[in-house]
Amino acid sequence: MTRKILLFAALALIALPSAAQAYLPAGFIGISPQNPASAKDFALMREAGIGSVRLLLNWASIQEEGSLDFDWKGFDHEVALAAENGIRVMPFVVGSPAWVAREWKVMPVRSAFQRWAWRTFLREAAERYGSEGEFWEENPDLEDFPINKWEIWNEENIVSFSDRPNPVPFATLVRIAGQTLHGVDPGSKVILGGLFGRPLQIPPNVASGDYLNRLYLQGNVKPYFDGVALHPYVADAKAMGAQLNNLRRIMNLHGDTKTPIYLTELGWGSRSGPTRWERGLYGQANQLTKSFEMLSEQRLRWRVGGLWWFTWTDEGGSCLFCRSAGLLTEDRKAKPSWYRFTAWTGGDPDAVPRASFDDETDLGEEPVVVPGD
Repeated sequence: MTRKILLFAALALIALPSAAQAYLPAGFIGISPQNPASAKDFALMREAGIGSVRLLLNWASIQEEGSLDFDWKGFDHEVALAAENGIRVMPFVVGSPAWVAREWKVMPVRSAFQRWAWRTFLREAAERYGSEGEFWEENPDLEDFPINKWEIWNEENIVSFSDRPNPVPFATLVRIAGQTLHGVDPGSKVILGGLFGRPLQIPPNVASGDYLNRLYLQGNVKPYFDGVALHPYVADAKAMGAQLNNLRRIMNLHGDTKTPIYLTELGWGSRSGPTRWERGLYGQANQLTKSFEMLSEQRLRWRVGGLWWFTWTDEGGSCLFCRSAGLLTEDRKAKPSWYRFTAWTGGDPDAVPRASFDDETDLGEEPVVVPGD
C-alpha cells in the first residue's frame, strides 16, 4: 500500500469530535445536495444520520405555463423519498417562470401581476406540503414530515441569482412570502435566502452584511421572516467567524436579537485549486472539522439554528469547486470528509465503501503522520 493510501486510511481515525468537548444537537446538521437524489441516496442519508435535506423548489419548472396548472410530480417524488427515510425537506424557492419575468433570476415583484403570481405559487406550495398539506392526505402510508421551513430565494446578493442585487425588491419578495406562508401555515418559518458571505466582485455584488442592513432599513420587513441564512464560503474555516459576528451584530443593531441564523450551505472542495475553496482531500475533511468545532463552541452566542453541508456527492454542479465538494465520490464511495461528517451526526461510517486514490492525488494541507509508517 502506498504512503498516500495509508494516509487516507488514517483520516477516518483522526480529528474526530470528542463527546466531552464537542457537541451539536440532534437534527442540527443537514445536507444540501446539488442534484436530484435517488432512493439509494436518501437511504444512505438516513444511514449517515441526516435528518434534514435542503432541496431546490424551482418555480419555473413547476408552473411552466401561465395558468393555474402546477406540475408537482418531481418534487412530490423527492418529498416522498425523504419521508420514507425519516428526513424532513427544507426547500429553497427560486426561479421566475418565463411567463412571469424575462429571466429566471428576476424577482417577481415589479408589477401587480408578478406579485400575484408569486403569492399564488407560494400559497399552492404551502397548501400542498405544509402541516395540513394535501400531499400528506394523498399519501396516508407516509409518516407526515410537513415542510415547516421555507428558504426564500438563494444568494440574492450576487449576480448569479439576482439580475440586480438590491434589497429593495427582495424586501417586497419577503413580505409577500411571509404574509402568504404564515397565513396558510401559521407554524411555518420563512428564512431569508442564503446570503453569499463575502463576494469577490463588489459591485455589482453586495456584501452580505451590507445587504442585510439595507434590508432592515426598508422597514416593515421583520414581521415576515423568521431566520437569516448565510453561505459562509471561506478559504479557511476560522474566517467564518467574522461573517457570523458581522451578521449577528447587524441583527442586534436592528433589535433582532432572537432570530436565528442558518448556514444553509457550508462546504469545501477536495481538489487542490484553482479556487480558494478547494483544499485537497485531507484539507476538505480538516475544514469540516474546524467549522463544526467552531459551531459547537459558538452556536449559542451566534444563535445558529442549523447547518446544511454542501454537498452530497461530486456528481454535477455548475461551479468549479462544486465538482469536488461532496462527502462521497460520484460512485458513492467515502472520501475522508465522510468519516468526519458521520462522527458528528452519529451516522454509520461503514454505510458506503471507502474510496481509493492513486499516488497523484493531492491530499492537501498538512501531512498526516501514520504510526508505524
